[in-house]
Amino acid sequence: MSQPGTDKEVLRLARDLLSVESHADAAGREADVGRVLLAWFRAHKIDAEAYPVEGDRDNIVARVDGTRCETSLMFNGHLDTVPAGDMQDAFVPRTHEGILWGRGACDMKGALAAMAVAMARLIEGGSARSLAGHVVFAGTVGEETGSVGVKRLMDAGIRTDCAVVGEPTRLRIGVAHKGAHFIRVALQGRGAHGSRPADGVNAVSYGARIVQSLEEALRPRLAERRHPLLGPSTVNVGRLCGGTQPNIVAERCILEIDRRTLSGEDDVLGEIASVVESICRDVDGLRWEVAEMDETAAVPHGALDTDSASSLVVDAQAVCRGLGLDDGPAGLPYWTDGGHLSASGIETIVVGPGNIAYAHGPHEHVRISELEAAAEFYYRLSIRRLAR
Repeated sequence: MSQPGTDKEVLRLARDLLSVESHADAAGREADVGRVLLAWFRAHKIDAEAYPVEGDRDNIVARVDGTRCETSLMFNGHLDTVPAGDMQDAFVPRTHEGILWGRGACDMKGALAAMAVAMARLIEGGSARSLAGHVVFAGTVGEETGSVGVKRLMDAGIRTDCAVVGEPTRLRIGVAHKGAHFIRVALQGRGAHGSRPADGVNAVSYGARIVQSLEEALRPRLAERRHPLLGPSTVNVGRLCGGTQPNIVAERCILEIDRRTLSGEDDVLGEIASVVESICRDVDGLRWEVAEMDETAAVPHGALDTDSASSLVVDAQAVCRGLGLDDGPAGLPYWTDGGHLSASGIETIVVGPGNIAYAHGPHEHVRISELEAAAEFYYRLSIRRLAR
């Protein structure tokens, strides 16, 4: 399946990336892992440069050019991980019985290594000379904390005709995922002594009514909106807090809501706002505000819904069949930067090694055989898409 030397190279690079902390609590965040990738690309005679995002944090963009410029393909992955959390020795990568362990093994430094090695194969094997276009590696910062990197990538004009995002899919072809909208509802009532509740306006009481309406009225309506691979549109109240102590009528209440959307749901904020207004509009002394939270507001977190009959999906399916992999289109339970790429006009799928069930947890790992298969998949897809 793999070209000689590929197996060791993808594992070696993956281990190097895992050993560098690149999470929100790390000094410099993604800066050091970006420098590792830059040095690796340059050592393999691949043009690569850093595109500033914030401070020392850079997107890393590498490019392999063919002899003509008819089409283009992007391999995209994020450089950041979540912190170690409960994972022991999270940044000391180790292998055991064919498995690579470490924070970022599946989410998603393993995929970054496989993408980079695939591009090196294009250069070293001479395949680049047969390409009728170019291949771009785009390693972006901040996906775990709002996805500022992919937005800056688009703002910088780094566009391709199509893209593969390397989030963990167990090498299934992810064609769809839901959009993510985090919404905060802030209620301001009127305080009073707890023994005289009629003198005040209890913001927590109205917050509870809003929760009930979201659960009993909005959720059933959303359940009627379904996607064949993703299931229903959903709403979840993840946080409700307010008041100060039992003997004071609560002046403030905050609700934080997670709305997972399907393609075509455009008025997400307005739908929540109408629920709040229906409960609060006739209450004297009660004010409210409904706004999308920074985590999903700074970069649009829309749904991904790529046509399963598109040429990119068809080509990916052919490659999967050639590698003995499942070629069926899949829906993904999580958001990816692919949603923003797609919204920017780039035909996008999600294919990567590893299982999302182990991401962010104490047992994050990826099978080495999947890393090798991922590198082969990215290489073969490049040839199939661009060698015309």
